[in-house]
Amino acid sequence: MKPENSLVFTVLFCHFLASFTALGMPLFLPKVMQDLIGPNMNILIGWYYILPTVCTALVAAWWGRFADKYGKRLSLLRAQLGLAAGFMIAGLANDLMTFTLGLLIQGICGGTYAASNAYLATQVDNKALPKVLNWTQFSARLSLLLAPIIFGLLISSDNPRELYCYLAILPVMAAILVGRLPIDGNEKVIKQVNAQAVEDAPLSFNQILCIQFLFSFSMVVSFPYFLPFAESLGIEGSGVIAWYFSMPHLVYLLITCADTRWQQRLDANHWSSIGLFLLVVSALLHQQIDGEKWLWLARIFMGVGITLTYVGIHHCFSALKTRHRSGLIFGRFDSAGKWAGVFAGVSSGLIVEWQGLKAPFSLSAGTALLALFVIYFPKIRNFVRCLPGLRNGYQIKEEDL
Repeated sequence: MKPENSLVFTVLFCHFLASFTALGMPLFLPKVMQDLIGPNMNILIGWYYILPTVCTALVAAWWGRFADKYGKRLSLLRAQLGLAAGFMIAGLANDLMTFTLGLLIQGICGGTYAASNAYLATQVDNKALPKVLNWTQFSARLSLLLAPIIFGLLISSDNPRELYCYLAILPVMAAILVGRLPIDGNEKVIKQVNAQAVEDAPLSFNQILCIQFLFSFSMVVSFPYFLPFAESLGIEGSGVIAWYFSMPHLVYLLITCADTRWQQRLDANHWSSIGLFLLVVSALLHQQIDGEKWLWLARIFMGVGITLTYVGIHHCFSALKTRHRSGLIFGRFDSAGKWAGVFAGVSSGLIVEWQGLKAPFSLSAGTALLALFVIYFPKIRNFVRCLPGLRNGYQIKEEDL
């Protein structure tokens, strides 16, 4: 194995350990918190579900600047050890305040996705970066597929929080492996990729951020109520419903494992556009079906749409001459996705109460269409820049790059 391939594999394996640790436990929060909250305080579970995500979204850009100033590998070590500390505190908690502290540390000091991508951006060349970014998504989705199943078998009925302590070992192992990697700052690679980057990138970074927010919102808004939606279609059995829920992630895994030469046939804009269009088609299919018969097709469309949109976005990253600020770039990219997830969770609850279980799919189709407008109508960017949150929180000025 070539040294650079070995480095990429190590970082991806460490990211898998971290995402496996973090993505499986939220499903079991009702069981974990049952003896920490009162019988009439179940509403707290929803807030605790998004607490680490909100914390990560708030500090991601700050940690990005930290990575650019002090080193991407150091920031990756921080993320792994922060995740381990948060899980250990949550696992040892005997009261709600200590458990809250553990989740806060997990969110504030975590963020391994952005930290891993920022480090890899300093170590691989321009042609390899889109493929590497697809593989970091692969490791996250593999974790999302496997972790809930495995944790469901391992979690104790007497003291479910003790699983947090055992899981804390995984990011510690990852931190040990990261500590053996070379320090970032590979100026030769950075100069090479900047020379290879095109003068006019397919999308500006602010466009990518907006598309990432809308795309993530469109993808996630249907997740919280998928189980009751599937039951309303007459599907019985939690295992069957879980299979349908996981199908888009499985499609992503299968396509990513396939030959990647097909990605060169169209440019980044076209892949993103096709992916977003398929998300619209998928959402409309979900909204129209009245039984299980066509649900498999809607889920496959969703999986292909997610894959192609990510392929397009990742290729756009490779065209940006900003590799020297990869910490800030990926920090804000991750933050946009996290905020989208938070707003999607809140919005889905509100719209289901108002319009029923199929309403989140209408919202999903609408936001995917809006993302398409951002790609093909640059004047929309002027409107987006007028929004206070995006203008003040996410835009990167030219002098910062």
